[in-house]
Amino acid sequence: MPSSPAWQEVTGMNAPAPRVGIPLRPDHRAVEREWRRSFNHYATAEVLGELRKTAPDAILRETWSGDRTAELILRSPVEVMKQDPLPGESIVKLMQLAPESPVAKFSALVTKVNTRGTSQFSMVSPANVTAAKFIREGMQIPVVQLSFEGFPVGPVKKLALISALSGELETATNGIANAVIGRTLEIAIGDGAAEIMFSADAQTDEAPAGLLFGVAPVTGSADAAKDLKALRSAIASGGIDTSSLVYIMASDQAGSMETMPWPNFRSPVIEAKTLDAGTVIAIAADAVLMAGEGIPRIDTRKQTTLQMANPASPISAPGSPNVINAPVVSTSQADQIALRCVARLTWAAAPGSVAWIQGATW
Repeated sequence: MPSSPAWQEVTGMNAPAPRVGIPLRPDHRAVEREWRRSFNHYATAEVLGELRKTAPDAILRETWSGDRTAELILRSPVEVMKQDPLPGESIVKLMQLAPESPVAKFSALVTKVNTRGTSQFSMVSPANVTAAKFIREGMQIPVVQLSFEGFPVGPVKKLALISALSGELETATNGIANAVIGRTLEIAIGDGAAEIMFSADAQTDEAPAGLLFGVAPVTGSADAAKDLKALRSAIASGGIDTSSLVYIMASDQAGSMETMPWPNFRSPVIEAKTLDAGTVIAIAADAVLMAGEGIPRIDTRKQTTLQMANPASPISAPGSPNVINAPVVSTSQADQIALRCVARLTWAAAPGSVAWIQGATW
């Protein structure tokens, strides 16, 4: 007996093959790339506007019409961030300008806050955490008195760089100028922050202390497993949870890690080219806080005088005799352009959350 149409429909004998949709894989970094592109458009419009004696908004409309974010940044770099839609939004925006830098990769793992209206504060964490207990119904719940320890964060410091660019930028196409300025900002912000953050430098009036300040280094060896275990143990011995451990490594050691057959090694490894060879840093990311204020400010000058040095000193100083700090360059005479980038950020780590090794040879 032939099957009825109803039976055929139920069994799918004559039903068409089910349609398979296109799998959607959201790109969570698309928003970051869009903001970075808009900021570089803003910076380029500022620079070219100064060089060509043209209103920056006219350059935006001519070259990148429809970039609403760039227009908002151009009108008021501070006001755009006023609402602070996400915790640590200032840090997020700053790090998007140098997304491949070690500081940007590390900042994605730590706690971030905005410091608008706050110069300095204390980050508080419990000093004697007691685990919860299972108890029988009707029995008394244990009571503990927690004590808290704080570590200071701030004040926010000024991260700044002046870069002398070729005067040919004035006649370059807007697209080429955008690429040059974007790359300049990436290097300035990424390398500038990394040199201080992953150092043992003390805090100064100009810069926050490096995360290694006050932490005695451990002598490295030729055994990577031994060294990494020693770093983890050093942090764990201070009562710090090591589940968020991240390793910051000099280029040689980061390269060696890629060749080692460790399928179960899951801690993030970040290469920092600013570190001396043989340096490996372990940090409990959950115990680190980064704070920032606003977004970077960009401006440029075609006619100014610079001392071409890093670090820089006053061009002249009174004395017997008076001192002129060379080399000094007139950007107008040398047909150069001075691009200045200023950002504000700081960081701090809980005591015991950082350990590091010098002299590793693996």
